[in-house]
Amino acid sequence: MQDVKGQPGVGRVRDVLYRGLFEHLLHEVHIWQLVRDDEGRIVTWRLLDANRRTLESWGRTLSDVVGRTPDEIFPDVEATEAFMPIVSKIFETGEPHEWEMDFEGTGQTLRMVSAPVGDCFVSTGFDVSDSRHQERELVHALERLNEAIAAGGVGLWDWDLLTDHVRFSDEWKAQLGYEPHEIEDRFEEWRSRCHPDDVTSTMLEVEAAMADPDHEYRVVFRMRHKDGSWRWIHARSSVIRGEDGTPLRMVGSHLDLTDRHLLDEHVREVQKLESLGTLAAGIAHDFNNLLLAITGNLSIVLDALPEDSEHADLLADVDEAALRAQSLTNQLLTFSTGGHPVREIADTRDVILGSAQFMTRGSRAHCEFELADELLNIDADVGQISQVLGNLVVNADQAMPGGGVIDVTARNLEIGRGHETGLPPGSYVQISVTDDGEGIPQETLGRIFDPFFTTKATGSGLGLATSHSIVANHGGRILVESEVEVGTSFHVFLPATTLDPPHGGEGEARTGSGRLLVMDDEPAVRTAMRRMLARLGYAAETVANGDEAVALYREALEAGDPFQAVILDLTIPGKPSGEQVLQDLLEVDADVVALVASGYAENDVLAHYAEHGFAGRLQKPFTAQALGDQLARILPTA
Repeated sequence: MQDVKGQPGVGRVRDVLYRGLFEHLLHEVHIWQLVRDDEGRIVTWRLLDANRRTLESWGRTLSDVVGRTPDEIFPDVEATEAFMPIVSKIFETGEPHEWEMDFEGTGQTLRMVSAPVGDCFVSTGFDVSDSRHQERELVHALERLNEAIAAGGVGLWDWDLLTDHVRFSDEWKAQLGYEPHEIEDRFEEWRSRCHPDDVTSTMLEVEAAMADPDHEYRVVFRMRHKDGSWRWIHARSSVIRGEDGTPLRMVGSHLDLTDRHLLDEHVREVQKLESLGTLAAGIAHDFNNLLLAITGNLSIVLDALPEDSEHADLLADVDEAALRAQSLTNQLLTFSTGGHPVREIADTRDVILGSAQFMTRGSRAHCEFELADELLNIDADVGQISQVLGNLVVNADQAMPGGGVIDVTARNLEIGRGHETGLPPGSYVQISVTDDGEGIPQETLGRIFDPFFTTKATGSGLGLATSHSIVANHGGRILVESEVEVGTSFHVFLPATTLDPPHGGEGEARTGSGRLLVMDDEPAVRTAMRRMLARLGYAAETVANGDEAVALYREALEAGDPFQAVILDLTIPGKPSGEQVLQDLLEVDADVVALVASGYAENDVLAHYAEHGFAGRLQKPFTAQALGDQLARILPTA
C-alpha cells in the first residue's frame, strides 16, 4: 500500500496502533503456533509473540521465549500436558473457550480466553489470584476474536486526535450499561458522561501525555452509568505519534474499579466498627459484673422483706433501673465484636407476640399482627431477637407521633440463589414491621444502621446498629424500605428450624445443700455470690483466679471434703479463662461439675457450653432464682 502524499503511512500507523494496543493492555496476551506430528495430531505449540504484561508475569524477555514450547519455557512443570485439554478443545470446536486454571509455572491463577486462528491460537486474560479473595471478577472475557486483545472485560478506546472521532469497544459501552448501538463514536460521548468534578483533571492528564512522550497516562475518574449511578474507572493510554512527533491518536483502556472502591470503603468501615466494638465490649464486661453485685444483693433483700414493707417499693424501683441498665449493656454487647448469641429453639409466634405487643403501652399507636399458620421455629437468642423486634416497634411508634397502626407480619420463606438478601439458600422466617409514618429520606436511609447515628433529639443511636448486629450474628439479614410521607417497612430474615422448643418451665428457684467453689476476679461479685448461695442453702468458698481455684479444689478433694460443683467466671483479664481452668480441674478430678458464668465472651463458650465441658451456664447479671434453678438442675437431690 502506497502512502498518500503528505500524510503519514496508513499501514505504519495501523501497525503502530495495534502494536500499542497489544503492548499496553492490562492483561496478558500471547500468540502460539501448533506443532503437529506426521499424522496431524497436536504435539505441542511454539510462542510467536507475547505482550509486556505476559513477559512481566513470566519474568522473561521476548528473545528468551519466542519460538519455544511451553515445556521449554517452563521446564519445571508439565505445561504442555496441563494446557493440552484446552488447546484440543478449541481446535475440535473451532470456537473460543473461556477457562481458569492454577498454573504452577508462574504461581498464578489464570482466567483466560483462548481462540483458534488457522493453525495458531491466541490466549488472553488476567492473573486473578488476589481478586479471588478481595472482590468479584472485574471483567468478562470477550466473545469475539477481533476483540481478543481487549478480552478480560477491559474497555478499549481509540481516539483520532485530528478528527475527534473515537471508537469505543463493545465492552467499554457495556461497562456503562449500554448496548453497542446506544453510544456513538464521538469524543463528546465520553465528556458528557464523565463526572463534572473529574473532567478538568482528566483532560490535564491527556494534555500532559500529548506534550511529553515520557508521561504515562494513568488516571482514575468517575463515569455515569446508564442507571444513573457513578462508576469508578481506571484508564491507561498510549499516544501514537507521527514521524515528526505530532500526536495523532490516543489508544487506551478502561477498567471498572467500582467494586474494589466500595470494598475499600467497606473495609475502612469494618475497621472503625471493630475498634468501637472492642471498647463497647470492655465496658459491658465491667458493667455486667457491677450489675450482678447490684441485682444479686437486691434479690436477697427483696426476698427477705415483708410484702407490706414501706421500703419494698423503693427497692423495686432500684431493681427496675438495674434491669434497664442491663438492657443497655446487652445493646453494647451485641454491637461489639463479641456477644455470641446464646441460642435455644423458640416458638417464633411467641417471640413476636411477647416482644412487640407491650412496646406501645401508653402510646397512641398499636400493633396489629398477621402471623402465618404453622410458622416455623427459630434457633435464636430469644432476648436478643426480642430486643430487635422491640427496637423496630419503638421506631415505628416514634415515626407516627399522632398514632396509627403498626403492622407486624411473619411468614415462612424459602430463599434460593440470587435472593435480594444475599443469604444462602434455605428455609427462613421473614418478620416485617411496617408503619405509615413520616418515612426516611433517601440521603439518610443508607446510614440508619451506623452506630451512634440518629435523627432524634435524644437517644444513643445504637438501636438499629445493635439490631443489625444481632440479626447478622444469627445468620440472618435485615432490610429496609421507606418513602417519605408514606411509611417504612423493616424486614428481618432469620434461619428457620423444624425442631421443637423444649416443653415446660423451670418454675421457682429451688434451694439445696453442699459445698461450692466460686472463681471470679471481681470482689463485689464474689461477695454477692456467697450471699446468694447461702440464702439458697449452699456453703460457698470464693477465689479470685484459676491458680487459687485449682489449688483449693485439690486440697478439698484430698481432705475428703470435695466441692459438689464449681462456678467459673469465663473472662479474667490477664489470667487463665474459665475454660482453661476447667481443663486443669479435669486433670485433678475427671468428675468435676462446673458452671460457666459470663456477661461477655469473645468466643462461643457461653453459647455452646456443653461442647466445652461445662454442665450449665449463668449469663451475667443473674438473680438468685436463676442461680438456684441451675444448681438444682445439675445437682439433683438424692
